[in-house]
Amino acid sequence: MQELFVQRKSDSLVPNSQEDSEILREFQTNKLLRIKVYGVKKPRSVLQLNMFWACCQTVTDNTQDGQWNTKEKVAFQVKVALNFVDLNKTIVDPKGNVHFHYRSISFKQLPHMEACRFFDRAWEIMAAKIGVTVDKLLENSNP
Repeated sequence: MQELFVQRKSDSLVPNSQEDSEILREFQTNKLLRIKVYGVKKPRSVLQLNMFWACCQTVTDNTQDGQWNTKEKVAFQVKVALNFVDLNKTIVDPKGNVHFHYRSISFKQLPHMEACRFFDRAWEIMAAKIGVTVDKLLENSNP
């Protein structure tokens, strides 16, 4: 399955970018294609997501804490601190233990404005972890 972005022009769907055109060219001309259509309200920022991972690396590089020593662990600790839980997937086992499932920050799973709120709060947690200001964290992180 391929995913591409198209725009509606009159009664036609037109590829949104050169990359989308290339994906579409992989299919034979006049071939019947099955598509699922939904609108994109506001596209997510690749730069913002890249900055998040760069900040995670900056935290990793500036702490000795074993729970924060990889980018993935930093991202997880931020989700825990923000209680970024998916309540639909969180379960309680027969012994009464709660197993939290944390939400994804992927483009497909997190809308733009929600992502902005998550990242704004994440910068504060990461900066506090290494004892710097948010501005200093962002300045020292290179996406």
